[in-house]
Amino acid sequence: MAQGKGIKRRDFLKGVAATAAVAGVGPAFITSKAHAQKTTLQIWHTESSDVSVKAVQKVCDRFEKLHPGVKVEQQGIGWASIGAKLTTSIAAGTPPDICQIQPQYFITFQKRGYLVPLDDVYEALGIDNIFETVKKMAYLDGHRWGISHEVGCPVVLVRKDLAEKAGYKVPEGLTTPMFKTWDEQIEYLKAATNPKKRQWGMSLPGSGYFLQEHCGRWVGSNGGSFYDENWNPVFYKDEFIDVLVFIKKLADEKVVPPDWLSQSWLGMIAEICQGRTTLIDHGYGRIAASIDKYAPGKGSEDYFYSVWRTPGPRGEKAVTDLDGELWCVFSQSKNHDLSKEWIKLFYEKDLYLNYISCYPVHMFPITKSLANDPSYKALPELKIWKRWIAQQEEYIKREQALPVGVYAPHEKNIPFIAEVFDSGIIVDEIMSVIQGRRKPKEAGERMTKRANNLIKELGYQVPDPIRTKKA
Repeated sequence: MAQGKGIKRRDFLKGVAATAAVAGVGPAFITSKAHAQKTTLQIWHTESSDVSVKAVQKVCDRFEKLHPGVKVEQQGIGWASIGAKLTTSIAAGTPPDICQIQPQYFITFQKRGYLVPLDDVYEALGIDNIFETVKKMAYLDGHRWGISHEVGCPVVLVRKDLAEKAGYKVPEGLTTPMFKTWDEQIEYLKAATNPKKRQWGMSLPGSGYFLQEHCGRWVGSNGGSFYDENWNPVFYKDEFIDVLVFIKKLADEKVVPPDWLSQSWLGMIAEICQGRTTLIDHGYGRIAASIDKYAPGKGSEDYFYSVWRTPGPRGEKAVTDLDGELWCVFSQSKNHDLSKEWIKLFYEKDLYLNYISCYPVHMFPITKSLANDPSYKALPELKIWKRWIAQQEEYIKREQALPVGVYAPHEKNIPFIAEVFDSGIIVDEIMSVIQGRRKPKEAGERMTKRANNLIKELGYQVPDPIRTKKA
């Protein structure tokens, strides 16, 4: 989502309060007569590629056959855009019936009463058939309010062939970091950088949404978080300041391409596939589908190799993001029951397998039945990218994969994460450090103060840790 643009959160909250208050959260009973009338079910999701949209459409087509008189309209919207679009639609009283929601929005929307519980969906799918990680992510205030469409997590992905040319060996151990420290990683990036050959050590996206995502996993790997257990922003703490220093070094050492500040997520993929860079910190499994396109003949782990993350100087273990936007039903919808039936249908074996098959290295099934099914295990990509998949599974098993935008377990209940994330505050101050306008410590304190001011404007009474510390 574009930083600093779109509806302001304080205006959004004012505009949506009235509609949420009267909407209610109990599922509406829909009679067979109502089903016979023309009803349109609106669905938004974050899988905007052609192949994913077609897979979702298969679910919609079957649903329409099962429910005569119901029209299902679906729309794929990019991760960086869907949050702003959702907040605007809620404020206008016109959200979709169903939407895939990123974790930071899920928390805010649930706390504001904009979602209906989906406990009956879990029961229909079989509560014991769903992996624990998924159940935990959706559980708030005694109910489950969403259900992930899949789970996966980004790894550090290295061009093995280019690393070896730079004199470095990749580790064989699944959980062995390639670098002992962040400084050691920078030394590798310097060795792998050769501007004359248009090759740089690392790709880094300059767009605000993805830069914040990188920043969050680095802070978590450094033993820190964006907020403390009392919900205070803690961007001023050393765990966060170390990350600002690290980003500044990446820029100053010129181990990232000179145009990195304008680089997109898709551009970052193309760069590592084409050998313009040798490492990315954003190695989501969906990239495997792009390798044959951008690097024909190199679609194997002889070239693209996943390595375990390196903890920060203050961290004991590295963490990564848990990707898995949640299907949610909005309380403002008039079609609660129909929406739940659509979600249940989405996980029907043949439809769900067709969906997961779009990006099998990225999309792990949330149901144990499909994960153990021979038809799923026979997908060819699972055999080509064994290490990449096994490493993701290891992060999830160890609970070292945290939902995107929620960088510590205690942040799960904070209701204003989305507002701060979207405000542009974090990216503004990161840029001030990169451009040399502020020192990291000053930027961290400004970030904390600005976040506190926003939180208080939203109506939350959260102490200001900087002011308290100085008092």
